Amino acid sequence: MKKILRPITPLKEFERALSLAQLSESEQELIEYIRYTGIFTQPSLVKELRLNSKPPVLSILCEICRKIGAHMPEHFELVREWSKLISEHGVRWDGELICSNALNIDGEPLTPESGTAPFDTFAVHKELFQGFD
Repeated sequence: MKKILRPITPLKEFERALSLAQLSESEQELIEYIRYTGIFTQPSLVKELRLNSKPPVLSILCEICRKIGAHMPEHFELVREWSKLISEHGVRWDGELICSNALNIDGEPLTPESGTAPFDTFAVHKELFQGFD
């Protein structure tokens, strides 16, 4: 099976789009937390950021990605197409702008469906990770 390469996000373009996205304080906090921690699950975000469980934080993440993506439309469309191509069910996930399912050493997704983790586990794209700043 041929590996489908992810469109690498141009950091300067992302930072510009992020500043133009007019995110709320809580949305900004979510993105900063994700970019700092690097790996997360939906329950870990709810717990660490003291969020309500409704609406699901992954839905909020998608909304944030759409706001950012509106200011970098060509790249965002490339990411959406890539997301659809790598999806087991052929559907895109807008959160792929910032992160993707983490994989174990065998290249399997860390998900309940794969039998590899109790929750879907996500990793921030390398170029967007800020944990070492």
